[in-house]
Formats: sequence, C-alpha cells, structure tokens
Amino acid sequence: MKATKLLPLLLCVLLLVPLCTSCVWERHKLLYEVEQNGLTFCARGKGERVKQIVVKENGKAIWSKSIKTDRNMGKINDTYGLLVQDLNFDGYDDILIAVAKEGECVSYECYLRIVGKEKYQLHEELSSMYNVRADAEKQAIFTFDQSTDFREDGTYITCDRTTKYLWVEGKLVPDMYLAIYHSSENVRKPYRYAIAYYDEDLKDFLDSDDLWLTEEEYQAQDWSFLYYFK
Repeated sequence: MKATKLLPLLLCVLLLVPLCTSCVWERHKLLYEVEQNGLTFCARGKGERVKQIVVKENGKAIWSKSIKTDRNMGKINDTYGLLVQDLNFDGYDDILIAVAKEGECVSYECYLRIVGKEKYQLHEELSSMYNVRADAEKQAIFTFDQSTDFREDGTYITCDRTTKYLWVEGKLVPDMYLAIYHSSENVRKPYRYAIAYYDEDLKDFLDSDDLWLTEEEYQAQDWSFLYYFK
C-alpha cells in the first residue's frame, strides 16, 4: 500500500483512539463516588450492580477496572460496596469493592496502589478474606469469618470470628483472633468466648483462652468489637 493511502487511515485511527479511551473510562452510569486526597473514586454500573471502578484526578480518568459482582449486592449503605482505605499503610489510598455476600460475610476485591504509578493491583490474599478493614491507629488489618459445624446427632456449633493481621516486611501475618462460639445443645452455658494469639515460630495459633457464658451473660455483653464492620 502506498504511503499516500496510509496517511488517511492513520489519521482516522488517531482520531478514534481518544473516543475509545473515553468509552473505557465512562462505560456505565455513575452509581457512587467519593473524593479523597485529591482523587475521585467512582463506582459505575447498571441498576444497582457495580460493573466498573474508575479513578479520576482533576476530572481526568487515570485508571479503571471492570468488576463482576453478585446480583444481590445492592447499594450496601448507599456506597454500592465501594470503600477507600490505605490497606498497607504506605500513605496511598487503596480500593475495596464488594463483589459477593453470604450472611454477614462480604467478599471484597482489594486493589493496592502501585507506588509511583497511576495504577492499582489486585491483592489476592486480602481479596480471599471477608469484611476486610484497615485500622490506621493500630496499623492492622481486621477480617471476619462465620461458620457452622454440623454434627451427626443433629446439633451444631456456630462461630463468629474476627482476626487481626499485621504487615511484616510486606506480608500479612496473623496476630490474634477473637471468637464467639454457640452450641445448639441444651446446656447451661452454650456460649464460648475465645481469644488466641499467633506464634510466628510455630506458624499457628496457640491454644485459646476461653470463657463460657450463659444466655443471660452473653446478652449482657457488648459484642460490637467483634462486628467492627457494621
């Protein structure tokens, strides 16, 4: 093909590129946005379902990511599951977006800012946990898990557990957990409150310190620290 014929084609491509780029950034309608530290973090989607995360600086999109969320996620306190926190305490805001929910457990895709770049990278380990939250004062990450152990005799034990993690040389290391267990058996003290600390040498939690509680004793306590995410 002659150069004279290639020139108009190249001009058409150059004109189309900005339009296509704009479409990538603004693919869906705006559902929710939060401005923080000079950046605007946007959740965009269809109906009440987030489809895309967009980050803007001075009104210009600098990063976007397509998101797949469960249909039942909804507005989640009118934020559509979008949270902005410094998850690794490096001074940069990171992104959490809720993608699935089962009971009290909410899964988030967690994207950490790449230092020195206008990019965010999925953190696989954080994204495999539930109800991830950062506590800047404690320099710690908190996660929550909920499980039920069914027994052959028809009874069961439920467990609500909050685990505290610390960043050590760029890696998440467990520090301790708090848990409340409840047995369906007809016993005087069906609740067990447990605290256990992690042993770095053993790479496991030590035996827990336990406190058994009656129904009345359990109801008299404030368990909000266990359900920090509410």
